[in-house]
Amino acid sequence: MRNQRAIRVVRVFALSLIVLLWLPATPSTAGTVSQGPTLSQLISYVDASSNLKQGPNVLTSTPTLTQAANDDTATMIPGPCIAFTPAIKALPTTAGTTCAFGDKTATKTLLLFGDSQASMWLPAFNIAGQLLKWKVVFLAKDGCAPWVSPVTKDQGSLACSDWERGEIAVANKLKPQAVVPIGLTLAELSDNQYPSTIQFVGELQSMVKALAPSGAKILLMQEIPQFYPYFTSATPEACLTIHTSSIQSCELTIKQVKAIETTVGLSDVASIDHLATLPIRELFCGKKRCDVFVDSPGESHLIYQDWAHMNATYSTWIGPALSQLLAKYLPA
Repeated sequence: MRNQRAIRVVRVFALSLIVLLWLPATPSTAGTVSQGPTLSQLISYVDASSNLKQGPNVLTSTPTLTQAANDDTATMIPGPCIAFTPAIKALPTTAGTTCAFGDKTATKTLLLFGDSQASMWLPAFNIAGQLLKWKVVFLAKDGCAPWVSPVTKDQGSLACSDWERGEIAVANKLKPQAVVPIGLTLAELSDNQYPSTIQFVGELQSMVKALAPSGAKILLMQEIPQFYPYFTSATPEACLTIHTSSIQSCELTIKQVKAIETTVGLSDVASIDHLATLPIRELFCGKKRCDVFVDSPGESHLIYQDWAHMNATYSTWIGPALSQLLAKYLPA
């Protein structure tokens, strides 16, 4: 009887071991870090995908089209570090710890701040920080770009300017080694117009001057290709559904993206103030066209959540590639 019971226990243990070995590993931060492509691999995938004429199967893509629409970063950001409403909100006094991502024990700090454009980059910067051994401190207010801007259509100027001043105050107190301001460059103004290149250059230069006491290296970033309604009626969703059989006719071209007034403005400020600009366009665009999806071996990756934001899954996937790109520009 005792032997039968022992045999039964061994059988149960062996079966449990087999089940454990068969089950896929639970996703973790460490696992996520190693899953994305290298920079050279990603550039190769992006360029090859820009030449494809047929869209992916959006029912089996990563994420699916339905999932992509709700695939944002809201759940990973502590409440004090982000604001969503037009109302005035105080920034956390302990942003250096409360809003820390990446390698939280690192001695070097990068401050990532801005609007929802900064939020969409957080998964990628979180992974890059872990790989490069940098702490990433994050602050954002939805609809409020990091530069001192005129009244926007969606947000009150007082709420935005108050938060922007707060972010710059955090930077000047925290003294990070690098700051990365990211925002929607063509936010509509209260008169339904978009800022001119001259206006945008002025806004950027005001921000650069205000950040001087921080002593940080300012890294500008190229904007991801945006489906701005003023120059295209297309959307990523339409490209992937209505135009999937001729997707190239729907995707944005490099020529269109380079001609945006604020794209020109970013280049002007970088030149005038001798600032580095991260060339992130190569993570989204081939030689002639910008992708709405990227094929890698065995998978199709959707890029966008909506017309102006990449989804959190794509942001996470490109984290290792961003770390290699970022390493070339961060101070030693």
